[in-house]
Amino acid sequence: MALDTSTPRSRRAVLAAAAGAAAATLALGARPLPVRAAGDDTAVIHIGDTFADAQSQTTLANQANENIVLWVASNSDSGHGGGTAVVGYSDHGIGVQGQSPGGAGVRGVSTSSSGVYGSSTSGYGVLGTSDSYYGVRGFSNTQHGVAGSSTSGIGVEGTSSATNQPATVGHSFGNSTGVQGVSGGAPAAKAKTGVYGYAAQDNFSRGVTGESPAGIGVYGISSTGYGGYFGGRVYTTQFYELGEIGTPAAPLANRARLFVKDNGAGKTQLCVRFRTGAVKILAVES
Repeated sequence: MALDTSTPRSRRAVLAAAAGAAAATLALGARPLPVRAAGDDTAVIHIGDTFADAQSQTTLANQANENIVLWVASNSDSGHGGGTAVVGYSDHGIGVQGQSPGGAGVRGVSTSSSGVYGSSTSGYGVLGTSDSYYGVRGFSNTQHGVAGSSTSGIGVEGTSSATNQPATVGHSFGNSTGVQGVSGGAPAAKAKTGVYGYAAQDNFSRGVTGESPAGIGVYGISSTGYGGYFGGRVYTTQFYELGEIGTPAAPLANRARLFVKDNGAGKTQLCVRFRTGAVKILAVES
Protein backbone atom coordinates (compact mmCIF):
# COMPACT_ATOMS: atom_id res chain seq x y z
CA MET A 1 0.00 0.00 0.00
CA ALA A 2 1.47 3.35 -1.02
CA LEU A 3 1.35 6.05 1.67
CA ASP A 4 0.92 9.72 0.85
CA THR A 5 3.48 11.45 3.09
CA SER A 6 2.75 14.98 1.87
CA THR A 7 0.13 15.69 4.59
CA PRO A 8 -0.39 13.89 7.92
CA ARG A 9 -3.62 11.89 8.26
CA SER A 10 -5.67 11.08 11.29
CA ARG A 11 -5.38 7.67 12.95
CA ARG A 12 -8.91 6.82 11.83
CA ALA A 13 -8.03 7.60 8.20
CA VAL A 14 -4.85 5.54 8.37
CA LEU A 15 -6.66 2.55 9.88
CA ALA A 16 -9.49 2.83 7.37
CA ALA A 17 -7.04 2.83 4.48
CA ALA A 18 -5.16 -0.10 5.95
CA ALA A 19 -8.37 -2.06 6.48
CA GLY A 20 -9.42 -1.38 2.90
CA ALA A 21 -6.09 -2.60 1.58
CA ALA A 22 -6.34 -5.73 3.71
CA ALA A 23 -9.82 -6.49 2.37
CA ALA A 24 -8.64 -6.03 -1.20
CA THR A 25 -5.71 -8.34 -0.57
CA LEU A 26 -7.96 -11.10 0.79
CA ALA A 27 -10.37 -10.65 -2.12
CA LEU A 28 -7.51 -11.37 -4.49
CA GLY A 29 -6.80 -14.66 -2.77
CA ALA A 30 -3.79 -13.64 -0.72
CA ARG A 31 -2.49 -16.14 1.79
CA PRO A 32 -3.87 -15.82 5.32
CA LEU A 33 -1.58 -14.38 7.95
CA PRO A 34 0.32 -17.04 9.87
CA VAL A 35 -0.55 -17.66 13.50
CA ARG A 36 2.42 -18.06 15.81
CA ALA A 37 2.15 -21.07 18.08
CA ALA A 38 3.01 -20.88 21.77
CA GLY A 39 6.78 -20.96 22.24
CA ASP A 40 7.38 -20.29 18.52
CA ASP A 41 10.05 -17.58 18.04
CA THR A 42 9.47 -17.29 14.28
CA ALA A 43 7.24 -14.58 12.84
CA VAL A 44 6.43 -14.53 9.12
CA ILE A 45 5.26 -11.39 7.33
CA HIS A 46 4.39 -11.83 3.66
CA ILE A 47 5.09 -9.16 1.07
CA GLY A 48 1.94 -7.08 0.76
CA ASP A 49 0.62 -7.93 4.25
CA THR A 50 -1.29 -5.15 5.99
CA PHE A 51 -1.96 -4.97 9.70
CA ALA A 52 -4.91 -2.64 10.18
CA ASP A 53 -4.78 -2.37 13.98
CA ALA A 54 -1.62 -3.81 15.47
CA GLN A 55 -1.82 -3.26 19.23
CA SER A 56 1.42 -4.86 20.38
CA GLN A 57 5.08 -4.30 19.64
CA THR A 58 6.86 -6.24 16.92
CA THR A 59 10.57 -6.70 17.58
CA LEU A 60 13.36 -7.78 15.25
CA ALA A 61 16.61 -8.46 17.12
CA ASN A 62 20.06 -9.64 16.14
CA GLN A 63 22.03 -10.77 19.17
CA ALA A 64 24.56 -12.90 17.28
CA ASN A 65 26.60 -10.44 15.20
CA GLU A 66 26.73 -6.86 13.86
CA ASN A 67 24.86 -7.48 10.62
CA ILE A 68 22.00 -5.20 9.56
CA VAL A 69 18.70 -6.34 11.08
CA LEU A 70 16.36 -4.84 8.48
CA TRP A 71 17.11 -3.47 5.02
CA VAL A 72 14.38 -1.68 3.07
CA ALA A 73 14.87 -0.27 -0.44
CA SER A 74 12.69 1.62 -2.92
CA ASN A 75 13.46 1.61 -6.67
CA SER A 76 17.12 1.00 -5.92
CA ASP A 77 17.95 -0.40 -9.38
CA SER A 78 14.99 0.67 -11.49
CA GLY A 79 16.61 3.74 -13.02
CA HIS A 80 13.43 5.75 -12.47
CA GLY A 81 14.39 7.54 -9.29
CA GLY A 82 13.57 6.42 -5.77
CA GLY A 83 10.49 6.50 -3.65
CA THR A 84 10.28 6.43 0.13
CA ALA A 85 11.83 3.30 1.60
CA VAL A 86 10.43 3.65 5.13
CA VAL A 87 7.55 5.74 6.51
CA GLY A 88 6.97 6.25 10.20
CA TYR A 89 3.76 7.99 11.22
CA SER A 90 2.22 9.07 14.50
CA ASP A 91 -0.75 11.34 15.13
CA HIS A 92 0.79 13.08 18.13
CA GLY A 93 3.94 11.16 19.08
CA ILE A 94 7.23 10.39 17.36
CA GLY A 95 7.05 9.17 13.78
CA VAL A 96 10.47 7.52 13.77
CA GLN A 97 12.80 7.04 16.73
CA GLY A 98 16.38 5.85 16.62
CA GLN A 99 18.23 4.98 19.80
CA SER A 100 21.73 3.80 20.66
CA PRO A 101 23.57 3.84 24.01
CA GLY A 102 26.98 4.21 22.37
CA GLY A 103 26.60 5.06 18.68
CA ALA A 104 24.48 7.34 16.55
CA GLY A 105 20.77 7.17 17.32
CA VAL A 106 19.88 8.08 13.72
CA ARG A 107 22.21 8.36 10.75
CA GLY A 108 21.34 9.70 7.33
CA VAL A 109 23.70 9.25 4.37
CA SER A 110 23.51 10.58 0.82
CA THR A 111 26.12 10.86 -1.91
CA SER A 112 24.47 13.80 -3.70
CA SER A 113 21.66 15.23 -1.57
CA SER A 114 20.81 15.88 2.07
CA GLY A 115 21.87 13.17 4.50
CA VAL A 116 19.05 14.15 6.84
CA TYR A 117 16.11 16.33 5.86
CA GLY A 118 13.61 17.77 8.32
CA SER A 119 10.64 19.99 7.54
CA SER A 120 7.72 21.43 9.45
CA THR A 121 4.88 23.81 8.65
CA SER A 122 4.78 25.40 12.12
CA GLY A 123 7.51 23.89 14.33
CA TYR A 124 11.23 23.19 14.10
CA GLY A 125 12.41 21.52 10.92
CA VAL A 126 15.16 19.79 12.90
CA LEU A 127 15.51 19.86 16.68
CA GLY A 128 18.56 18.56 18.50
CA THR A 129 18.89 18.46 22.29
CA SER A 130 21.56 17.25 24.69
CA ASP A 131 21.92 17.28 28.47
CA SER A 132 25.70 17.62 28.46
CA TYR A 133 27.01 18.21 24.92
CA TYR A 134 26.12 19.94 21.65
CA GLY A 135 22.43 19.94 20.74
CA VAL A 136 23.30 20.02 17.03
CA ARG A 137 26.73 19.74 15.42
CA GLY A 138 27.63 20.02 11.75
CA PHE A 139 30.93 19.05 10.14
CA SER A 140 32.33 19.30 6.62
CA ASN A 141 35.78 18.76 5.11
CA THR A 142 35.36 21.36 2.35
CA GLN A 143 32.13 23.35 2.81
CA HIS A 144 30.06 24.87 5.60
CA GLY A 145 29.71 22.72 8.69
CA VAL A 146 26.27 24.25 9.29
CA ALA A 147 24.36 26.55 6.91
CA GLY A 148 21.16 28.37 7.76
CA SER A 149 19.03 30.34 5.30
CA SER A 150 15.64 32.02 5.26
CA THR A 151 13.59 33.84 2.62
CA SER A 152 11.90 36.19 5.10
CA GLY A 153 13.40 35.58 8.54
CA ILE A 154 16.76 35.07 10.24
CA GLY A 155 19.12 32.53 8.70
CA VAL A 156 20.84 31.53 11.94
CA GLU A 157 20.02 32.58 15.51
CA GLY A 158 21.87 31.77 18.70
CA THR A 159 20.19 32.17 22.09
CA SER A 160 21.34 31.45 25.62
CA SER A 161 19.88 31.93 29.10
CA ALA A 162 23.29 31.70 30.76
CA THR A 163 24.51 34.79 32.63
CA ASN A 164 28.19 34.17 31.83
CA GLN A 165 28.13 32.60 28.35
CA PRO A 166 27.61 34.18 24.90
CA ALA A 167 24.66 33.20 22.75
CA THR A 168 26.89 32.65 19.70
CA VAL A 169 30.64 31.99 19.40
CA GLY A 170 32.82 31.91 16.30
CA HIS A 171 36.23 30.36 16.92
CA SER A 172 38.99 30.16 14.35
CA PHE A 173 41.65 27.59 15.24
CA GLY A 174 43.67 28.55 12.14
CA ASN A 175 44.33 32.14 13.33
CA SER A 176 41.86 33.57 10.83
CA THR A 177 38.55 35.42 11.48
CA GLY A 178 36.30 34.13 14.24
CA VAL A 179 33.11 35.86 13.07
CA GLN A 180 32.66 37.61 9.72
CA GLY A 181 29.69 39.78 8.82
CA VAL A 182 29.34 40.82 5.17
CA SER A 183 26.90 43.06 3.32
CA GLY A 184 27.29 42.69 -0.43
CA GLY A 185 30.31 40.88 -1.83
CA ALA A 186 32.35 38.73 0.54
CA PRO A 187 36.07 39.52 0.93
CA ALA A 188 38.72 37.16 2.21
CA ALA A 189 38.82 36.68 5.96
CA LYS A 190 41.37 38.64 7.99
CA ALA A 191 44.17 36.96 9.90
CA LYS A 192 44.11 37.03 13.71
CA THR A 193 40.71 38.77 13.82
CA GLY A 194 37.97 38.04 16.32
CA VAL A 195 35.19 39.93 14.48
CA TYR A 196 35.35 41.31 10.93
CA GLY A 197 32.57 43.40 9.39
CA TYR A 198 32.60 44.42 5.74
CA ALA A 199 30.32 46.48 3.44
CA ALA A 200 31.31 48.17 0.18
CA GLN A 201 28.12 49.18 -1.63
CA ASP A 202 28.53 52.99 -1.45
CA ASN A 203 29.65 55.91 0.75
CA PHE A 204 26.95 55.08 3.30
CA SER A 205 27.95 51.45 3.77
CA ARG A 206 28.91 50.46 7.31
CA GLY A 207 31.16 47.52 8.06
CA VAL A 208 30.24 47.47 11.75
CA THR A 209 27.51 49.39 13.59
CA GLY A 210 27.40 49.60 17.36
CA GLU A 211 24.43 51.29 18.95
CA SER A 212 23.23 51.95 22.47
CA PRO A 213 20.53 54.56 23.23
CA ALA A 214 22.05 55.56 26.57
CA GLY A 215 25.24 53.53 26.93
CA ILE A 216 28.35 52.92 24.81
CA GLY A 217 27.82 52.00 21.17
CA VAL A 218 31.31 50.58 20.61
CA TYR A 219 33.69 49.75 23.46
CA GLY A 220 37.33 48.82 22.86
CA ILE A 221 39.80 47.76 25.56
CA SER A 222 43.51 47.01 25.51
CA SER A 223 45.94 46.74 28.42
CA THR A 224 49.08 47.70 26.52
CA GLY A 225 47.94 48.36 22.93
CA TYR A 226 45.31 50.64 21.42
CA GLY A 227 41.70 50.39 22.56
CA GLY A 228 40.72 51.74 19.12
CA TYR A 229 42.62 52.10 15.87
CA PHE A 230 41.44 53.91 12.73
CA GLY A 231 43.17 53.53 9.39
CA GLY A 232 41.24 56.40 7.82
CA ARG A 233 39.60 59.71 8.63
CA VAL A 234 37.56 60.04 11.81
CA TYR A 235 34.30 62.01 11.88
CA THR A 236 31.97 62.80 14.74
CA THR A 237 28.70 64.71 15.04
CA GLN A 238 29.36 65.43 18.73
CA PHE A 239 32.63 66.01 20.61
CA TYR A 240 35.81 64.31 21.80
CA GLU A 241 36.09 63.94 25.53
CA LEU A 242 39.37 63.19 27.29
CA GLY A 243 39.94 62.02 30.84
CA GLU A 244 42.90 63.19 32.91
CA ILE A 245 45.92 60.88 32.84
CA GLY A 246 49.56 61.09 33.77
CA THR A 247 52.00 62.34 31.18
CA PRO A 248 52.34 59.51 28.62
CA ALA A 249 55.58 58.23 27.19
CA ALA A 250 56.89 59.89 24.05
CA PRO A 251 55.37 58.53 20.83
CA LEU A 252 57.12 57.06 17.81
CA ALA A 253 58.60 59.28 15.11
CA ASN A 254 56.20 61.50 13.18
CA ARG A 255 53.53 61.22 15.88
CA ALA A 256 52.16 63.28 18.75
CA ARG A 257 50.01 62.39 21.77
CA LEU A 258 47.17 64.65 22.81
CA PHE A 259 46.01 64.29 26.42
CA VAL A 260 44.75 66.13 29.49
CA LYS A 261 46.32 66.07 32.96
CA ASP A 262 46.14 67.82 36.31
CA ASN A 263 48.55 70.75 36.67
CA GLY A 264 49.14 70.01 40.34
CA ALA A 265 46.79 72.75 41.51
CA GLY A 266 43.50 71.07 40.66
CA LYS A 267 43.27 72.55 37.17
CA THR A 268 43.03 70.48 33.98
CA GLN A 269 45.64 71.06 31.29
CA LEU A 270 45.26 70.19 27.60
CA CYS A 271 48.68 69.03 26.44
CA VAL A 272 50.53 67.46 23.54
CA ARG A 273 53.73 65.40 23.69
CA PHE A 274 56.04 65.02 20.73
CA ARG A 275 58.59 62.41 19.71
CA THR A 276 61.39 64.39 21.35
CA GLY A 277 59.62 64.08 24.69
CA ALA A 278 58.75 67.76 24.89
CA VAL A 279 55.32 68.53 26.39
CA LYS A 280 53.47 71.62 25.20
CA ILE A 281 50.55 72.97 27.24
CA LEU A 282 47.83 74.03 24.83
CA ALA A 283 45.30 75.31 27.34
CA VAL A 284 44.64 75.40 31.09
CA GLU A 285 41.29 75.25 32.85
CA SER A 286 40.33 78.77 34.01
